[in-house]
Amino acid sequence: MFVSAGVGMVLELAGSRLMAPHFGNSLFVWTSLIGVILAFMSLGNYLGGRLADRWLDASVLSWVMGIAALGVVAMSFSEGTVLPALATAGSIRLMSVVAACLLFAVPSMLLGVVTPNASRIRVHGLEHAGATVGRLYALATLGSIAGTFAAGFWLLSVMGTHRLILLSAAVLVVLAALVMGRVDWRKVALLLLVAALAALSFATADGGEVTLDTQYDRYMLRTATDPISGRPLVGLSRDFISAESVSYADTGEPYAFDYYAYYDLAAALHGGVSRALLIGGGTFSYPRIFLGANPGATIDVVEIDGELVSVAEEHFGFVRDERMPLHLEDGRTFLNRATGPYDVVLVDAFKSESTVPYQLTTIESWRRCADVLADDGILVMNVIASPTDERARFFDALVASISAVFPNVEVFAVQGLAADFPLQNTSIVAALDPTLDLAAEIEALAPELAANRIAGYEVPPGTAPLTDDFAPVDQYLMGL
Repeated sequence: MFVSAGVGMVLELAGSRLMAPHFGNSLFVWTSLIGVILAFMSLGNYLGGRLADRWLDASVLSWVMGIAALGVVAMSFSEGTVLPALATAGSIRLMSVVAACLLFAVPSMLLGVVTPNASRIRVHGLEHAGATVGRLYALATLGSIAGTFAAGFWLLSVMGTHRLILLSAAVLVVLAALVMGRVDWRKVALLLLVAALAALSFATADGGEVTLDTQYDRYMLRTATDPISGRPLVGLSRDFISAESVSYADTGEPYAFDYYAYYDLAAALHGGVSRALLIGGGTFSYPRIFLGANPGATIDVVEIDGELVSVAEEHFGFVRDERMPLHLEDGRTFLNRATGPYDVVLVDAFKSESTVPYQLTTIESWRRCADVLADDGILVMNVIASPTDERARFFDALVASISAVFPNVEVFAVQGLAADFPLQNTSIVAALDPTLDLAAEIEALAPELAANRIAGYEVPPGTAPLTDDFAPVDQYLMGL
């Protein structure tokens, strides 16, 4: 029971990594995972209890473990087939539930069968039944705790998602063999089938993409060719579409995204920068560009995932620089204790392709940004958004939150003002000085950037700003 319960929690954490590239890492995904797993474990508990009353035989558990192992191996094939199809089949909320069911229904239900069967086997009379069942459930709970900590603190970052899933299947196969009793060639054939499918899954894993699992997320290293220069590129991505950091593979030189120009604009608006703060380092592409353009400046970089430092050094040509102090922690916790003044504060933090960590969107976080900024300081935030489609509710609430602290706010569509304004990088530029004509200053300094200003944009009346107490970021992004 200890081992099977631990395997269950390992699979839950590994499954979240399987789903993240396709469905993101939002509250909806975790709700779907937890809800589906609990539902099918409950069903397994019920069926396991009835099975134990009708057929009390420890060797039955070998079938249960073997079929569960088969279901786990099937999970490992889902990333390249089932999950991509579901991700584009309908609403993310609905499809994440469907995906969780397809991934976890069989193994969760079968692992749920174990506990009542083991309890029935161990209970020999009513006199000590309570104590026996209590000990078994305590043992299962301890296994769940051990599996959670082992996967979250160590196994995922050491082994990676795919290998960890196959290891879980192997553990279940071993358990099945241990409780088999007399040799049953049908059971042996099942276990051999599991082993063969596991080997096939391992041989075809990741579809040629180099996958990295860290304590915080799952990343892919992807290669491409720059269509303009023809030079090779290497990019870091959390999905199969976007890229969060890109460098030229031949030199390690950072590739400049379009929205970097609005970060450069912040320095120009301030009239020169001596000290800057960037929240969201990634592989540290923009900080390197910043230091090259501002030789006398320093830039503090906050990145929650410390393992990205070695990734950046190995694959993206990153070299540590004393002018670039690294702070490996959550951006909000850094802001809570940071002291300024900074001439500019830049925010480029995401927890998925387009989802911003909610704690960096609230009025309270913007107040801390204002506290660490100089009186003439400039704030620039990069966000994936659209003010005009069903996801506009998030953008409106975000701008309302910033405007509650900063008296000067302008918004820009980085890729240009398309008629239907598709989802894209959107830069929010804010200043503490209420007398500054921000739009006019930007027009004078960079007319090509000013051309992308969303003129006349106003936060809809009644839009509630985001707060630490109320920040439904995921729901707003889903158009809810």
